[in-house]
Amino acid sequence: MYCQELDSIPQPGFSFTLGTKVTIQLVPIDSVNYNYRVIKFEAYHENIDLDNDKKLLSDSIDEDKIEFVFNYGFYGNDKTDKENNLKIVLELRSGSISPIEYNADIQVPNKDFELTSVVPLPHMSINREFWPYQIDAIALHSFRKYKNSFK
Repeated sequence: MYCQELDSIPQPGFSFTLGTKVTIQLVPIDSVNYNYRVIKFEAYHENIDLDNDKKLLSDSIDEDKIEFVFNYGFYGNDKTDKENNLKIVLELRSGSISPIEYNADIQVPNKDFELTSVVPLPHMSINREFWPYQIDAIALHSFRKYKNSFK
């Protein structure tokens, strides 16, 4: 894995620390698989209110791009709910016409990266992944066209 660099050379994957908002551009390497480059990267330190429909990601995104936010998120309206329901959230939106699948490795404190499960990204839908424990970084890699269809 490589650390992110803005307008980077396409790679199979990059790692991102907690508290980031990123746009990547998929770069085909054959008819199924993609490398990608980081084209926008910014710090994002606001906790994600999962009960609120506040738009974190663009309504419209180019066909070859994926946008995501990786940070803390919570359910609930009062302070106690927010503190007790804090989770790690990866919220993504893909502009690809084809559904996209990918792999993700997570790094918990004081450990190496390890593979975690994620679901494929349908076209223009918001996808959310949750973890109930601390994660310091995530590596996204092995992007490819999803071989099944969503029904």
